[in-house]
Amino acid sequence: MANSLGVSLTRRKRNKLVTILLNGTSEKAILIADPKLAFKFKTNTYTTGGANTTFSSAMTHTAASNATMVDSDGLLKWRPHNNISKSNSFDTWNKTSTTVVANNAVGPNGIANTADTVNFTTTTSNIYNLSTVAVTQGEKITFAAWVRSDTITSLTICLNGRTQTPNNTPFANRDVTPTWTLVTYEASVQASDTGLFFVFGHMQPNNVNTQIGALEMYGAHMYRSDLGGMVNNSDTGDSFVPTTTAAVYGPRVGHHIYNGTAWVNEGILHESEARTNLVTNSGNVSAAGWAGGLKPSSVVSGSPFGTYQEISPVSTSSNMGGAQRYQIGKAIASGSTYVGWALVKSSSGSGWFDVNMYDTSKGNEKAWFDLQNGVVGTKEALIIDHGMVDYGDGWWLCWASAAAASGSGGVSYEVPNGDGLGTCNVGDVILIAGTQFELGSTPSSYISTAGATVTRAADLLTVPTANLPYDSTNVSIQIDGKMTYADTSNINEVQLYFWTLNGSNYIITRLGTTGFRTGQPSFLQRQTTSGNDFVNGHTSTYSPAVNVPFNFASRHGDTFINGSVDGTLLIANTTPTILPDLSATNLRLGFNFMGTIGQFRMWDVDLEDSGIVEVST
Repeated sequence: MANSLGVSLTRRKRNKLVTILLNGTSEKAILIADPKLAFKFKTNTYTTGGANTTFSSAMTHTAASNATMVDSDGLLKWRPHNNISKSNSFDTWNKTSTTVVANNAVGPNGIANTADTVNFTTTTSNIYNLSTVAVTQGEKITFAAWVRSDTITSLTICLNGRTQTPNNTPFANRDVTPTWTLVTYEASVQASDTGLFFVFGHMQPNNVNTQIGALEMYGAHMYRSDLGGMVNNSDTGDSFVPTTTAAVYGPRVGHHIYNGTAWVNEGILHESEARTNLVTNSGNVSAAGWAGGLKPSSVVSGSPFGTYQEISPVSTSSNMGGAQRYQIGKAIASGSTYVGWALVKSSSGSGWFDVNMYDTSKGNEKAWFDLQNGVVGTKEALIIDHGMVDYGDGWWLCWASAAAASGSGGVSYEVPNGDGLGTCNVGDVILIAGTQFELGSTPSSYISTAGATVTRAADLLTVPTANLPYDSTNVSIQIDGKMTYADTSNINEVQLYFWTLNGSNYIITRLGTTGFRTGQPSFLQRQTTSGNDFVNGHTSTYSPAVNVPFNFASRHGDTFINGSVDGTLLIANTTPTILPDLSATNLRLGFNFMGTIGQFRMWDVDLEDSGIVEVST
């Protein structure tokens, strides 16, 4: 039928799509139906079942350790986390001359029965809880909670060591008013320990709390605040991450990447691979574990990673003996690929820097970088790959990868005076902010170390079946972001999502690098009776690199499967006869994935070819 504007409207009942045909032209546009599921990580907005919700209600994120990300100011920060359990159940904390009435008051969120009433009955009253997360000397820890009281005007917050008495000294007194206030206290860890106690109230010999009365308390949290601090929880918009029985490490929503002129929000940083930084004292090349003639300065503040040092050759020389700083002799696995990298900036002189992937079986293998011009230099034969990632203001993450040929090796950071050269000049000065040597083919997020190796756990992102739109004849899916991968001749080099009941019933989208492929997108669906059906993109659609942009969309049905890659439509496969029944199956997002996800959307309708082209453009 025609409306008053002369636009012809037709509706496809099965597909629930509206096609607008402009009279007098052959031009056609598709109005895409609203997705039943939409995770827009860049804007931190989420929809399931067509209704708005929160990240934590939409999907389940799990990680077993802390990790870093880049905030909007370009500074490296810790992911949202809370190292102390029982964050909102003060009645389960240890108590001295204190009673607690749980869920007794309106919380700072304005919701009734969400805050606890804590009664200090004597001048030595306190309430405390133990965090069993290990801490290292020099780390900064912040304690916080919301409090209010009509009778108590000052509250002591204290840190106590689990096994190390030097950690018993820090404390602070904070004002308390009848209005909800977030009280915080930052302390430096005085000695490495297996955990810390978080104490409110009296703690000898530090102080005497002379106040008796009732406090209302909400949201205790304890987090690392060194580096650039901690990014706020994407669900709450503040520093509070709720916990129950254990520490919680939240999703890295709002990770930013420098585009050459500005820091851009690229959504959620998701790393499905656990990584270990084998470099000890990663932010201080003067500390124990480091050797070499290169001269480092003291550690000062002012880099994207929080601190940096100057490094320069001790003399002008025809060899690099006085221009190296290294950690070698590490246990490595022969045949495995390792990547070494550093965040560096030219200060004066030629501005050249190299990463040397040392191995006892093959000696030096180097890759050179021009920091003044942001240009990747040459590499020696056994370096597999190398690259530079822009961190703004002249800072570059310079990385190189190589295969181990023995069981012992490491990495050396060097200041040569030109591309491919093994000579140095005393006038060349480089700033270095962080270092990493890890098992893997590409660099991962920075893992800060201070005297020992540290492992960052893998991210796991699961969408529960209750939130997944499913139709027995039509499903459409779209995902975009930036992926980091290397060509390791793997058919499953990248797996963007993994929706599988078993080996005979699944929907999967992946990127393969087997044989002559450098990055071939594939859309697959399999059903026990129908068999395995798929659509492949070009074998070299993508090339391996860091932060490769992508946008995939697919349509799956009982008689078809097709995909679109960055707005380019593939050729449909019409051999399917049954769509796999995944109605009771969870979906794994970022199943084998290192990078950022901007958005993920699903429809329980067929978007048709024109629709998947539109949503992948």
